[in-house]
This record gives sequence, structure tokens and C-alpha cells, in this order.
Amino acid sequence: MTTKVSPSDRKKAPRVFSFHSYRLRICILMMLALTITHCMRLNLTIGIHCMVNSTLLHEKYNTTLHKGSENTGSLDWSPTEQSWIFSASSYGSLVATLLSGYVADRFQPKIVITLGILGAAMMTALGPLLASNSYWGFFLSRTIQGISGGFIFPAASAMASRWFPPMEKSTLGSIYAMGNALGGSMVPMIVAFLCTTPLGWPSAFYAFSIAAFLYIILWIFFVSNHPSSNRFISEREREYLEKEIDFHSGVKGNHEEKGPKNFPWTKLFFSITLFANYSCQIAYQFTQSTMQLFLPMYFRDNLGFSIKENGLYTTLPAVLYVVMGLVWGALADFLKKKKVMSKQMTTKVFQSISSFGTAFSLLMIYLIPSEKHPNLVLPFLISYGVLFPAGVGGYFTSLLSVCPRFTGTVMSINRGWGMIAHLGTPMLMTLLSYLDLSYKYFIMFGMGAALEIIAGSLFIVFGDCEVQNWAKIDADQATLDGETAEERNQKIA
Repeated sequence: MTTKVSPSDRKKAPRVFSFHSYRLRICILMMLALTITHCMRLNLTIGIHCMVNSTLLHEKYNTTLHKGSENTGSLDWSPTEQSWIFSASSYGSLVATLLSGYVADRFQPKIVITLGILGAAMMTALGPLLASNSYWGFFLSRTIQGISGGFIFPAASAMASRWFPPMEKSTLGSIYAMGNALGGSMVPMIVAFLCTTPLGWPSAFYAFSIAAFLYIILWIFFVSNHPSSNRFISEREREYLEKEIDFHSGVKGNHEEKGPKNFPWTKLFFSITLFANYSCQIAYQFTQSTMQLFLPMYFRDNLGFSIKENGLYTTLPAVLYVVMGLVWGALADFLKKKKVMSKQMTTKVFQSISSFGTAFSLLMIYLIPSEKHPNLVLPFLISYGVLFPAGVGGYFTSLLSVCPRFTGTVMSINRGWGMIAHLGTPMLMTLLSYLDLSYKYFIMFGMGAALEIIAGSLFIVFGDCEVQNWAKIDADQATLDGETAEERNQKIA
């Protein structure tokens, strides 16, 4: 017979931030999965400047020869070829998006994450060999890496539905979701350092692939799909989680049950509430891609930064993003808990801070600094790093709330829209480079600002954080051991 978790049971179970909390360890491992995957994808953002030879490019393609250039690369990839390489992993991720959400909701996320990281690690390890011998071989490896990595985040979301109790999902969700930002903050400085080692730029590939292989061992050994099948979790935490967690099947405690068989595809794709979220993801991904892929190029081309300066300035907003993401998430929960603002108002206010604050920062990053006064970019890098992650209390909270039973699928669709934006970012830069426009960076930053303003406006009008009617469990499915549909839907909300 199904029972509710009593207050005394909650007290017996380890707190989420307790040393004995195994669900926190699972959350940290999920975060590291995203971190390592992101590191393997982003190692090119700084590494490409070490891989190509600036002098050779200047002579062959009449590119700008930047002062302070310290790379000793031997590759002569044109600016257009470099842009296509940046796009390769996005092509792969876009392909994976077609299946990743459904697979994550229906099947075992542990296997999905294991195979995804393994595939990405193998392609990263082969990267130096392929890059030195075949441009298209390297392009293919980056595409396969994108396919492998595309399964990680939806599978992590499906894992969260099996391990995180309803009252802890926001806190733990914000932690594991920081994995991408953590990877983004680590990559510039690490790769800039590795490029100066005797092994040179290949070490940026070998180091991250070795880290991924070691991580897979930890993941396989310590992680299970459900608390009920984990051999390391304490008995009292296992009992607490089994009683507290509602899995997708609608049967409380039935953690081995696969996910829902019937998916409301029309609503998942075209619900106006979800579309407002998807618009925020498009703006988010275009902005993040611009900053991660082309901010180093902007610093090099327009502000004359050296590789080491580039790594330092590029790392700053990424580090702030990691820290402030946790701060904004905690603040949003605090405001809702103290009833300072309603859940609806909180999400809209936080998304407005993120969207409109980011738009302002992007424009100022381009308009204010110059090659004579490059340090003027610093305050606007800080404002970007502080304001951009406020979306964790906005559209990201909405995505986790509006249809809990289909979280993996929603995250997959959301990722698909994001991948289109991510794919379009280097394609747009490729076009602008081909046209040889001197103001190409203004177009990139301006486009990001425009998308942020549009997305923020749409979310203010159509955003929501309540469980949608079409996502709720039907009465006949929900009634179990005297529990009504209303009670069940309140639980998943």
C-alpha cells in the first residue's frame, strides 16, 4: 500500500546537503557529466588559435595578423573552414536531439549517459591525429562527438526524475545544470595553458579525453538508474526516496517502471507556454554561442588581446555565470518561499532581468571598448556574467515545472531549438566573414541583443510555471490506494 512520507521520515533521511546524502553525490556526478562533455566540445574555442598558423593565414588568405600572437600551429584552415569546424558538433547535437528526449524518458538514463560520454571521449582522443591529416576526417569526428554529447542533458533530466524528490528538484536541478557553465568557465584558461606546454595544442584534446575515460569508471561504479537498485545508498535514504518520488508511470514507488507510452506531441511542440520557453532558449543559445565561440575572436581582432589575455577575459563571465546561477536560483526559491512574489511573478521578473540585462551588456561590450582602451570591456563582461544566469529562476524553472512527466522530452525539444540557434551562430559568422564585413561583430552582438529582447517580451506575456492541464495525470490513472487525481497532480506540481 502506498503511503505518504511523514515529517518524522523526512527527519530521519539525510538532508540534501548532508555528507551522507547520496542523491547529492548523484547530482554532482550528473553535473560533472555535463562539465566534461562541454569541455570536450569547447576545447576548440581557444585551441583553434593554437592550431592554425596566423602568419600563414595572413599570407594565404590576407587575414589580419594580430599583435601578441603566440601560436605555433601548423594548420592553414581558412576562416570559413574554421567556422564550419565550429558548426560540426552542433550538426551532431541537432541529429541527437531528434531521439534523445524520447530515449531518455523511455529507457535507462545511466546507459545513455555512459555511451554518450564514451563516444565523445573517443572522438576527442582521435582529434589531433585527424586534424593533422584530414580536415573532413576531423569535421566528421566533431559531428560524431556532437551526436554523443547531445544525449547527455536529456538523459540527466530523466535521471533527475528518478533520484530527486519534488521538494528538492529546484535546488538539485540548478546544481547539475551548472555543469555546462562550469565547463565553459574552465576551458579557456585550461586550454590557453595547455597550448603553451611542450605537447602543444594536442594536449587540449588528450587531457579532456583522459578525464572523460576516468569519469566513466566512476559513473558506472557508483551510479544506478534508481535509488532502489543502488548498493551504496543508506537504507533510510533509499526508503525516503522510494516513498517520496513519483516516477512517470503514476505508480508511487514503482521505480523500475518505464516512462509514459503516450506522448502529447502537439502540445509538447506547439504549446504557447512552451513556445515562450523555447524562444528564451533560442536567445540563450545564440548569446552563449556568440560569447563562447566568437568573443575570443572579437578580443583578438578588435581589442588586440594576446592568447593569455584572451583566456583571462573570456573566463571571467563564465566563472560569474557559474556562481550567479546558484545565487539567482536560491534567491528565486527564497522569494517564493517567503511569498514576497508569486511563483508566476518570480519567473517573469527573473527572466526579464536575464533577457533585458543581457541585451544591454552585449551592446555595450561592442560599443564602449576600443583597441586603445580595451579594458573598458571589463564592467560589461561582469554585468553579462551576473545578469545572464538569472534565467535559471525564469524560463529554466518553467521548463522543469510545466510538464514534469515529460521532462526529458521537453528538454530535448528545447535543446533542439537551442541547437538550431547554436548552429546558426557560426553559419552567420561564416557568411559575414565571406562578405568581409568590418562590422561583423556588431551584427553578432546586435543579433543576440535583439533575440534576448524578443524572448523576454514573449515570456512576460505567455510564460508560466504551473503544471499545464494537458500534462496532468488522468483521474483513472491517478487514483491509487485512495489517492485522488487532484492529490497526485499536486505532488507532481
